[in-house]
Amino acid sequence: MDFTLPATGFVVGLLIGLTGIGGGAVMTPFLILVLGTRPLVAVGTDLVYGAVTKAAGAWLHWKQGTVDMRLALRLAAASVPAGVMAVLALQTLPSSTAEADEAVRRGLGVVLIIVALLMAIRLRSDLSLAVPERFRRLLQGPGTYIVGAFVGALVGFTSVGSGSLLVPFLVSVYPMSTARIVGTDVFHAALLVTATAAGHVHGDAVDWPLAAGLLIGSIPGVMLGSWMAPKVPSRALRAALVVLLLVTGFKML
Repeated sequence: MDFTLPATGFVVGLLIGLTGIGGGAVMTPFLILVLGTRPLVAVGTDLVYGAVTKAAGAWLHWKQGTVDMRLALRLAAASVPAGVMAVLALQTLPSSTAEADEAVRRGLGVVLIIVALLMAIRLRSDLSLAVPERFRRLLQGPGTYIVGAFVGALVGFTSVGSGSLLVPFLVSVYPMSTARIVGTDVFHAALLVTATAAGHVHGDAVDWPLAAGLLIGSIPGVMLGSWMAPKVPSRALRAALVVLLLVTGFKML
């Protein structure tokens, strides 16, 4: 048996557990730059991989009562259609040429840079922003659907962006506990990632043996990383990850 993929999944899962950053920001670039996977297939494979892990996390948060179901469904009402439309837009490009792969690669580079900048801000201060009450009400209304659609399109196109971009919005706009914000984000992500993964499956853009091999290692990696998180200096690790994501993002452009 080739243990390369489970070992890779383990390392990425460990990073996810230690830093809390979404798997797509780490896994998708690794598949493209290190394993040489086509960008379109890397995105589809990562979404299938993420759908399994997000579903497990969503179930746990739901059982613990840390999900704002109404908010998660409102976000999904915009993000799921936008994500599926992004997948369909990719599939209109000739998959036998480099057009779709080039579009995904460049889009992924831009999103990775945005995620790295948000992580850098989080290293310096809290992610929340002081939003005036008048704008807060607007963001809690139509703004929530607009943000959901934007995040959904990014996830369908690059597999990256759900938690990394949505959590700062939730923290700034909705007065909820950290556990409830995380639970709501994970539950919404499970719905979004599953829908967009199904779109990539329909487009035959998933490497199933690759996804299975990664999952074998990533599940214990996430568990170990989550256990180690309170015991290691995560600030230094996050700073190193910011640099890695910035370099990777510019390399993708």
